[in-house]
Amino acid sequence: AVGYWLVGASGLLYSMIGIGGYTRLSGSGLSMTDWRIEGRSLPRSEELWKKEFEDYKRFPEYQRLHNGSMELTDFKRIYFVEWFHRMWGRGVGVYFAVPLVYLGARRIVRGPLLLRLTGLLGLGISQAFVGWWMVRSGFDPPEKHTPTLGPNQRPRVSPYRLASHWTAALTLYVGVVWNALTLLRPSPAVAHGTKEALAAAAKCRRLALPVAAAVGLTLLSGPFIAGNDAGRAFNTWPKMNYDWVPPEWVRAVANPVANMRLFFEETAVVQFNHRTLAYASVFGALGLSAYGASLPLWSGAAAAVRLLPLAVGAQMCLGIATLLLYVPIELGVAHQAGGVLVLTSVVAVLHALRLPAAGMLALPAAVVGAGAVAAAAAAAA
Repeated sequence: AVGYWLVGASGLLYSMIGIGGYTRLSGSGLSMTDWRIEGRSLPRSEELWKKEFEDYKRFPEYQRLHNGSMELTDFKRIYFVEWFHRMWGRGVGVYFAVPLVYLGARRIVRGPLLLRLTGLLGLGISQAFVGWWMVRSGFDPPEKHTPTLGPNQRPRVSPYRLASHWTAALTLYVGVVWNALTLLRPSPAVAHGTKEALAAAAKCRRLALPVAAAVGLTLLSGPFIAGNDAGRAFNTWPKMNYDWVPPEWVRAVANPVANMRLFFEETAVVQFNHRTLAYASVFGALGLSAYGASLPLWSGAAAAVRLLPLAVGAQMCLGIATLLLYVPIELGVAHQAGGVLVLTSVVAVLHALRLPAAGMLALPAAVVGAGAVAAAAAAAA
């Protein structure tokens, strides 16, 4: 039961990430100009709506993009999207916190599992503060956060703070998924079963780790695409306009220390890095799948390794379509959600390739199996 509760929490976190993508792409994220941790209701009168609108007008997004062209009805639409995103996050927090307190108080969940889940709850609470810290940067002139891009920039949040918010969200999601799998899947000693399967898992894991790193770097480069609006330039593929390698990237790598900020702010450099990491992820996933097919992996690991290149390849195709079509909101949200699905696939692979503790290897199989059953019963009775 605890494992399925965590699966539900994973689904809610996934939906939260998707809603966050829509909030950003629809231009709604800077519409609420204050924040309180307990939340609040929507404005209940026309006068309160007008007050919120006047507050919004004080900041660069309205002044540079909407001055004189946005009506109150337009503002209400984007305000509702941001308000819903915030309230949905609070709802996810309640879904996680209330059962955790109950399960901990009844000692249904205890020991290391309780500590891990409490840590994840703390990370989730901190996400609210990180999210506001990110949004707050959007009220500053954008030149303050990305000085290399020159004057008259489009108002947006700091790509660095966006990356922090994204990284924390993915960390929270991975933590919940990993703990759910730990409760619902057999232990490594039981899953691998034979010495051959165990040796195969150890070999496959050595290749899976660098593939996971490539996928992780690709995901972490995404906020710099989004935060710099880099997806709305070089809308061609496979070349970037007329170049396989953009000259901006060549100039950046010629003196990487002096040009460090260009790797996170310059449109051509950021997009080339994201493309290159995506290609590395696809080829790495294909290589891992081919290698795994030659090894006697247990069924769960074999299936996870086979599915990984499908997820990564589909995500790359979705990214190319999003780029070529100039980042329509629907495809942009789908691409962000697809990235989380790819991450889920990587977590499934690494979890399936876990190795048993050294002490477990010396025990007879029957004893190991009985111990695994007892441990699962104790964690989720």
